[in-house]
Order: sequence, then structure tokens, then C-alpha cells
Amino acid sequence: MPEEMPRELWRRYQPVSAQWQGRVAGIFIAPNSADEMISLSRVRAFADRGLEGDRFFRDSWSAVNRSDKAVSLIEEEVLQLAAKEVGVESIGKLSRRNIVTRAVPLIELLGREFTVGTVRMRGIRLFEPCGHLVQVSKLPGIFKALEHRSGLKAAVVRDGEIRIGDAVVLVENS
Repeated sequence: MPEEMPRELWRRYQPVSAQWQGRVAGIFIAPNSADEMISLSRVRAFADRGLEGDRFFRDSWSAVNRSDKAVSLIEEEVLQLAAKEVGVESIGKLSRRNIVTRAVPLIELLGREFTVGTVRMRGIRLFEPCGHLVQVSKLPGIFKALEHRSGLKAAVVRDGEIRIGDAVVLVENS
């Protein structure tokens, strides 16, 4: 598995309360690696496989020891700051992330289980933007804008469905 980004470098959303109540603000998939991201109102997720229709949907991620590849999440608040930094209105689709969250401090999900809609996930690792993101987005400055705050990779633990507006809830004692 790729090296994890150190927690202390993470530039993240800071909730105003320790009792945050987050939601799904956006859902995106791309059928193939270089395809444009498609915005959805809902998506089905399958344990150990990922999101139906996405480029990272496969038979088994654990079979190749890469459960971190199934789903990616990013904070809407980070996307808003990054868009402002690069001078565009929105970069949700360009971020190449599957689930955009609102009012969810993703660092708190690292190494823990949580639900998104009826799907149970486990936060695997924080990650940085990559060269592929820069190449496919064609957006100058996106790498720097998302550096140290590019999102959370997660494994799907239990099948279910994710819809825009669904709650993101930390599973206690996980």
C-alpha cells in the first residue's frame, strides 16, 4: 500500500463543534481512468469492491491487498477553498473523488468505521493529489491547492446505497 500522509501535515476542515453532523454533498464516478467524472444523485456500493460503475469497481480489492482503492472522499469545505485558490467556481468534478462530504472532518474517520447512507466503510488512509489528477483535470494549480488535504481513501465494509443528503456517521468504538 502507498505511504500514508502524516496526520500532522493534514490541512482540513475544522468543525465548530466536536459533535459534527455531516452529510453527502456530492457523488461522482468515472467509468474509465481518464473519463470525466459523472455526477450522480445516488450510487450502490459493494463490500470489498467499491462503487458500481466507477473505474475502481472490481471483483476484490483485498485480494490484491489494496482495500484503500475502493472509494475516495473529500471535504466540500476544502474544495471551496481550493477552487478559490485556483480561481474557478467549483472543482468538485475535477477533484476525481467519489464522495464529497459537508461538515465532516475526514481525519476523524481515519482508521475507524463509519456509515454513509446505508453503506458501512472504514477509513484507510489520507492521501495526496497525484500526477494523473493534474493531467486529467487540466486545471493549473490543482495539485498545490489540494496538497495535504486531498481526501480519505476508504474500504467498503458493508453493501448499501449512498444518496445526496445522506448522513455520514462515525460508528462508535470502531
